[in-house]
Amino acid sequence: MNHKKKRLQIVFILVFIFFLIFSIASFVFIKINFNDMFGRTERKEYSCYLRYEDVEEQYDRELLSFSSGENQLQGYLYGSENQKGLIVISHGMGGGAEGYIAETLYFVEHGYQVFGYDNTGCYESEGKNSVGLSQSIIDLDAALSYIEKESRFDEIPVFLYGHSWGGYAVTAIFNYNYEIAGSVSVAGFNKPMSMILEWTKGMMGNFAYVEYPYIYLYQKMLFGKNTNMSAVDGINNTDTPILIIHGNKDTTVGYEGAGTIAYRDEIINPNVQYKICDGEKQNDHNRLFMSLDAIAYEKKLDADYNKLQKQYNENIPKEIDAEFCANVDKEKLSTLDENFMQDVLTFYDNAVKK
Repeated sequence: MNHKKKRLQIVFILVFIFFLIFSIASFVFIKINFNDMFGRTERKEYSCYLRYEDVEEQYDRELLSFSSGENQLQGYLYGSENQKGLIVISHGMGGGAEGYIAETLYFVEHGYQVFGYDNTGCYESEGKNSVGLSQSIIDLDAALSYIEKESRFDEIPVFLYGHSWGGYAVTAIFNYNYEIAGSVSVAGFNKPMSMILEWTKGMMGNFAYVEYPYIYLYQKMLFGKNTNMSAVDGINNTDTPILIIHGNKDTTVGYEGAGTIAYRDEIINPNVQYKICDGEKQNDHNRLFMSLDAIAYEKKLDADYNKLQKQYNENIPKEIDAEFCANVDKEKLSTLDENFMQDVLTFYDNAVKK
């Protein structure tokens, strides 16, 4: 009997040691991979898409900065003389506010002020990295707190516009109490952990469920109460008009997976509208708002650039890269889909009238 008990103790100790080693290894693996996934996003030296420097003679821009945690974020205000409303843009991962310059100028031309900003660890904002998916709502919270304290914005309605990472933020933010006139979420996800699980399953299959507790613990250490804030809960916490837009072939934020639109049966806010993008070539994650001409031009440019990469063994000389971008018709490549933008503009205009 004592011999059997001793064997059980040994088995228990071995299992415990294995569990401890596995847990430590998993946590280290997750930390390394997440630090890499959410590293700093630097502004590229050359761009084929519109940048402010391409339009600065026609459009004024004011630089504003505000704090988010320990970091100072860079903000940009366009159309400061416009009075229809202030549209706050929350950008997607892998870029910054300038990545939405076409949308920004469209809104300015139609009477709105636009306030964009670079999230933590992105472009001109401080931060050694972009931290994680929950960071977008933290930074939007900081931006709206800043706007609330600025008397220049007291008399105009505030709207939100967000894509992907930002699409999550502009819906989940309604878990807080801000006076928002309307919000447009493009290709947003419902919860950070659902989005992470969707990504992880794509990389490691069902083993993702084994790693999930360690991923959650790491996210909890980083974000505390903001770890898994729900967009649907935010939407249901308000009667503010909200427009949810998603492509039915989106594989980055799954249309029937992590996307907020997949949870529409749980949404009870009576003022929510939906726009499902199902047109060919305009129904994925990043081309919903692009014109068909811009998409065709982008495809040609991608093919030409791939040829250059092969020619120079994936190491294109700096001067060749600069020349390639200099020869691109940036306005053509950044042309927006008029129907898409009109739907968004009509949504904002109707909310102004209420």
